[in-house]
Amino acid sequence: MLEMNQKNAPAAPTVSRPKFRIPEIPVLGQYTATQLIDAVYRAVVDEATTIEFYTRLLRDAPDERAMEYLSDIIEEEKNHLTAFTKLYVHFTDMVPHYKVAPVQYSSYADGLLKAFDGELKAVDFYKETQLSTTDALTQETYYFAMVDELEHADMFGLLYGMAT
Repeated sequence: MLEMNQKNAPAAPTVSRPKFRIPEIPVLGQYTATQLIDAVYRAVVDEATTIEFYTRLLRDAPDERAMEYLSDIIEEEKNHLTAFTKLYVHFTDMVPHYKVAPVQYSSYADGLLKAFDGELKAVDFYKETQLSTTDALTQETYYFAMVDELEHADMFGLLYGMAT
C-alpha cells in the first residue's frame, strides 16, 4: 500500500535556483603556498613599519588621552607582529629578515590621517589573505588582526577629530 501511494504521488516540482557568483572576492584556497608565505612576510614587514610609525606619533601626541590610545594600539600591533612572525616561522622554519622604511608625515594630524588610511588598507589585505587560504591557523591569525585594525581605524578617526 505504501508503495502505491509513492508511485501515485505527484512528482515534486523542481525548483530552479540561480547560481550566485560574488565577483572580485577571492574564494578559499586561491593562494598558492608561495603566495601565502609572501602575504605573511608582507604582514610582518607592515606590522613592524606600523610600530615604528606609531611610536613616532606617540611622541607627538598632544595629551595623555591620545598617548594612552596610541600606546594601546602599539601594543596590539606588537601582538600582530609576534603572531605573523610565528606564522612565518611555522611555514618556513626561518625568522623573517626585513628593514623598516619610516612613514613620513608633516604634522601630528597628517600622521593620524596616514595611520587611518593604513589601517583600512591593512583590513582589506588581511581580509583578502584570510579568504584566500584554507589553512585554519592563517585564517585565524589574519581574522584577529583584521578585527583589531578596524578598531584602530576607528580610534585614529577619533584622535584626528580631537586633534583638529
